Amino acid sequence: MWAEAKARSYPEIDRYEQASGAAIAPAWFHELALLTQVVIKKSDLCYEHGRLLYSTLVRYTRTRAHDHLTIVETGTARGFSALCLAKALADTGASGKIVTFDVLPHDVEILWNCVRDVEGPRTRADLLGDYADLLERHVIFHRGDTKRELAMMSFPRVNMAVLDSVHTYDHVMAEFTAIRDRQRPGDVLFFDDYTPDAYLGVVRAADEICTGFGYSRQVVTATPRRRYLIAEKQ
Repeated sequence: MWAEAKARSYPEIDRYEQASGAAIAPAWFHELALLTQVVIKKSDLCYEHGRLLYSTLVRYTRTRAHDHLTIVETGTARGFSALCLAKALADTGASGKIVTFDVLPHDVEILWNCVRDVEGPRTRADLLGDYADLLERHVIFHRGDTKRELAMMSFPRVNMAVLDSVHTYDHVMAEFTAIRDRQRPGDVLFFDDYTPDAYLGVVRAADEICTGFGYSRQVVTATPRRRYLIAEKQ
């Protein structure tokens, strides 16, 4: 499964990286994906959002080299996206934290539907042990339903938000409402699974946010079933 996923080509993702002038190291990227994205499921494996997240954040840091950045992510899962973002901060020498939310626990032993399950249940912290230094520098794990927990957080600014938890209109709008007053021109929203045939709630919410709150929009397609929307506050 991993070999097949690595062998696929994604021309639009390639073009986005070229336009951004930044691309995540392929070997590092695919090794992380083997641990955190190669899972048993009905649909084809596609973890190209990690490349987009990395390139987007690297591009963002170039004009904000001296700022301490706050990135909010909803839907941690196994930590793939958070680590791609952390890699972007580390590679650019940028100061910042990724605050990532999920209902799944970070330090309770469970099975993760991944290659290391053959060794038995483990915590997310243990699963990601090879990346401990990067996580310690740049990632804060927070457990809870984002519809409630995110509204209780107090961030002076959210430079980038990755909205990827519950894929319903109400949930996406609730998450955006919690951070919308903390974004300034140039700040970024990233919507995973912006796919009309599969996630109408995400598409409806993202479109309303862009239209109603002054965000530009760039749609990037990996496959017909995997589209992403990168929105920048104007």
